[in-house]
Amino acid sequence: MKRFFKDFFIYGFASILGKVVAVFLMPIYTNILTKEEYGAMALITACQGVIGLVSNLNIHSGIARDYHEKGINRTQLVSTGIWSILGISSTILVVMLMTSKFWLTNVLGLDSIYIIPFTLMLFTIPAASLLSYFAILTRFKKKPILYSIGTIIQLLVQLTVSITGVVFLRLGILSIFAGTLCGELFGILYYSYINRINIAFTFNREYLKRALLFSIPTLPAILAGWIDSSMGQIIIGKYISTAELGVYSIALQLSSVFAFISIGLNNVWQPYLYENYQKEGFLKDINKLYTAIVLILTIISVSVSLMSKEIVLLLSNSSYLEASKYFTLLCIPMCVYLLFPVATSGISISRDTKYISISYIVGSVINIVFLFIMIKSIGIYSVPIALGLSRIATYSISYYVSKKKGIIVLPNGVLVLLIASILACFFITKSNLGTIYRAAIAVLVCGIIAAYIVKSINPKHFITARKKKVST
Repeated sequence: MKRFFKDFFIYGFASILGKVVAVFLMPIYTNILTKEEYGAMALITACQGVIGLVSNLNIHSGIARDYHEKGINRTQLVSTGIWSILGISSTILVVMLMTSKFWLTNVLGLDSIYIIPFTLMLFTIPAASLLSYFAILTRFKKKPILYSIGTIIQLLVQLTVSITGVVFLRLGILSIFAGTLCGELFGILYYSYINRINIAFTFNREYLKRALLFSIPTLPAILAGWIDSSMGQIIIGKYISTAELGVYSIALQLSSVFAFISIGLNNVWQPYLYENYQKEGFLKDINKLYTAIVLILTIISVSVSLMSKEIVLLLSNSSYLEASKYFTLLCIPMCVYLLFPVATSGISISRDTKYISISYIVGSVINIVFLFIMIKSIGIYSVPIALGLSRIATYSISYYVSKKKGIIVLPNGVLVLLIASILACFFITKSNLGTIYRAAIAVLVCGIIAAYIVKSINPKHFITARKKKVST
């Protein structure tokens, strides 16, 4: 458990560093690039995610599932994943290069002067797929320090090329895509060297079949998430004023406080799960981890929610104060979303991944339906509420299936406590309670939860250690 949280913080810090730097670079880019260039970059980047999904078919998730399985030839497994991803992504790259002008001008509606940035983006598709794959393999090797070093150096390479091109050479958005590609190529060389012992010119069709049977059923889930967010934005833009959207955007920015936990948890959960699920005492350990994670989320949600008014005033002005209430409600879907990897553990272990897509699709439908039903009556409040209902439904379906598989049983009472605590904070935030009183409530609640974590997560360990010390 100690190792789990140590890796959690190392991976989380390394990954979120790039997001923080990206935020600070925005003023530099927007002051040099024209609005047209910035818009073109946004369009080209947007299509990158969709093409990337098709180019790797999420194969890395299937390879990761079998990485710790007994009887698996790890060198054949890893190598099969490499050549499969490289073969599929290279085929997509060639097709896209041959039809690049059509996609650029007819689909994206951009001028042909952006053909070189678009072409560079296409080369990042196979590069990003391989980089993601090698990064996952490095996490499975339990080398968080090496992973973090690679992430940071990769970021430095990317920034050096991008800033030099944009600021000094004035090459426009071409420099940004060139920087991305250079960073990815460095990352591939770095992580492939770390994993060189498992790389060979070998291929196993059976391993590829197993990987595809695991990964392909998850693709609708990824698409559902993309449609969910995109369709939600369309609905919001149709019924909500620009001013209200501006206020809500502040709440969304505040919700990035959960990014650290999300990135860290996603990086360590699968390696931990696949390595330990067959060990004795796994269910007990996973319950302790789940309880600790949910209680930590409760501490963060309560403390930030109760002080959200002051945080909003610090980052903006009093005209955005309503964002504090939206943020409090957003804590529910954000926290529940973070627990998806745990809830789907039984599905991943049993390889019956179609239920992941089913749960995501059901959640997406609920989100859109409730937005249409509520948005005219309660306005912007319908957005976090609909999203919360959607993610609770997705979590519930995923957990129900995982439990039916007989692999995990989670103490969901702490999740109910988390949701109840956030709702209580929402009503406190809506009241006119003073800053001192809200701060006192936050300190009291968070102090009690923190004391419980320290005392109760593994009490036998502390009792045994204390008895040994006394007897000595």
